[in-house]
Amino acid sequence: MILIAVISVVIATLSPFWGLIFILAFSGKYQEKRSLFYSVYFGFVALLFIFRMLDVISVTDLSIGVGLTSALYLWSLHRTLNYINALISVFFMNIIYAILRMIIFGKQYAEIIAEVLGKYKEFVTQSFQNNDEQLTFALKFTETFQELFTKYYVGIWVFTIVLAIYIGSLLLSKRGSLKLEHKKIQMPFYLIYILIIALAGFLLPNTRIAGINALIMITPLFLIQGISIIDFYWGNFIKRSKLLFFILIFSMVFNYFILILVAFVGLTDIWFNFRKIDMEEIDENNLN
Repeated sequence: MILIAVISVVIATLSPFWGLIFILAFSGKYQEKRSLFYSVYFGFVALLFIFRMLDVISVTDLSIGVGLTSALYLWSLHRTLNYINALISVFFMNIIYAILRMIIFGKQYAEIIAEVLGKYKEFVTQSFQNNDEQLTFALKFTETFQELFTKYYVGIWVFTIVLAIYIGSLLLSKRGSLKLEHKKIQMPFYLIYILIIALAGFLLPNTRIAGINALIMITPLFLIQGISIIDFYWGNFIKRSKLLFFILIFSMVFNYFILILVAFVGLTDIWFNFRKIDMEEIDENNLN
């Protein structure tokens, strides 16, 4: 358990996304001793900070974004026995954290991004100095990347945390006693109101950045709902063919149109509840 806690910190230091997945994936082994696990986890984070191996931003990300998020999720999950309720609780917690992080460390974060990308620009300039076309493309891509992570950090952070929780939950469900009924995932209807507010913010010039951040934040919830719809109707068929399964995953990762389409299906399902309609039709046919 102590070793797993230490490895969790190391992985989370490299990537909070993978660190969170790792903690959830192996959480079934230490549920009865969560207090010991998190004592070691937070103690090791503090130790790295004392020896100046972590800066303040990294410490807050590891402590709140990964440690507290996973602790709250697991506590909520075992209290309510409901994956979606637990997911929604950390969803709102990370919205608050990401906003506060940007307010407190926004300037420092922007400087870190600028410094890293500045070194990358130097590398790109040296690598493509004989090819103006590739150099121009690489520099434009770098500027776009910097703008995205500076303006839309809040949305991107929440997006990655929700996605990590979802992937970690699938692994936890396979390894733990509490099973995630993936085909029956149903997001709360009030997410529609959040979507409406986000769209309103996007349409208004003064709140466009905030609106885009809100849209990025809420998209993975609709995406999860959309994937559950696919699993409900075609899950058994897809599972019979590993090739088809990997093609579907590959398409969703590298084709944004398919990703948006699946998220739109999830959004529509929250309105109409396709599975309920389908089951009602089956019941009526059986009665007839």
